[in-house]
Amino acid sequence: MRTLQTLLSTAWLLLGVLLTAGESPSERIVSKYSSTARAKSISFQEDGDKSDPGFHGVFPGFGGYQLEFIGGDERSWINIKFGKQTVNLYSATMEAADGTFPHKANDVVEWRGVEKNGRFTPYAIIYRIKAGNDETRKTHARLVVIKLDRERSAVIGHSEGPNEDAEAKKIADGARPH
Repeated sequence: MRTLQTLLSTAWLLLGVLLTAGESPSERIVSKYSSTARAKSISFQEDGDKSDPGFHGVFPGFGGYQLEFIGGDERSWINIKFGKQTVNLYSATMEAADGTFPHKANDVVEWRGVEKNGRFTPYAIIYRIKAGNDETRKTHARLVVIKLDRERSAVIGHSEGPNEDAEAKKIADGARPH
């Protein structure tokens, strides 16, 4: 009887080890945040004239990425920098905003990534953009999702409405490399 109990205990222990062997408890999907507030910039330049002031700022990110925040003509957007390469996302961002005079709505940028053994590796960013509707004269806001892939970074979607945060994270997490 005692031998049977020992055998069963050993079997349960081995089963537990086998079931958890493929998991990586130190790896998890997380969000980190950065800011495009002027005070947080690496560099910031104003250009244009008084009637249409423009700007160009570079801001720190994660995983070797930097954000290039550009504005002018009542529009603003984020480009992705990695090393010496910059991906111009103006056209894709204007299309995702779906309205007139799209502009970044606040200073927050959410970075989605994997944290493993204390190291964060981002694979997407999410930020809020506002745009107008010429017919209704109202503005709408939505979240823009950008896949981070060095010089191949791209706008991959947007979400809007009551579940926009969860939807944006789902889009972003779909960009996670496996």
